Amino acid sequence: MADPQPNQMMSCPYNMAHQVEHYRMHIHLQKCRKQYPGCKKVTCPFDATHIVNDVELDYHVSCCRKRYMLDSQIYVVDDDYRPTVEVQPPPAIIPSEENWDDEATTSYKPDLSKKGAHIITKIKGATPSERRRARMEGIKNYKPPEN
Repeated sequence: MADPQPNQMMSCPYNMAHQVEHYRMHIHLQKCRKQYPGCKKVTCPFDATHIVNDVELDYHVSCCRKRYMLDSQIYVVDDDYRPTVEVQPPPAIIPSEENWDDEATTSYKPDLSKKGAHIITKIKGATPSERRRARMEGIKNYKPPEN
């Protein structure tokens, strides 16, 4: 049987009287599954719209049309699909006299006393009114950097 067409109607596996378009079947199955809680049906691991009786699951899995997706990942049928790629050796390490681990430097700590007039800083731990006052003071004293 060929794959369903866009507007093709399908029968619900829970109630054959339910006719649903195939693209809406997964939505219908969620609703219909709740109406038949005692029904012993299971979902196919390859397609969520395949609902079969639990005793028929092994047979369905062996001949499901959607199984090719799994088989194509597990079994390589032809090497044309997965060409071999030669692994290149890593590039040679170029010797260098520079060693960054030996340098004794400290991280950058800015001196706030030397900050320019074009930098407005935030006050941490102050009340909102104090932060607002400091921000307005910084805006008032703001001088753009001279280039």
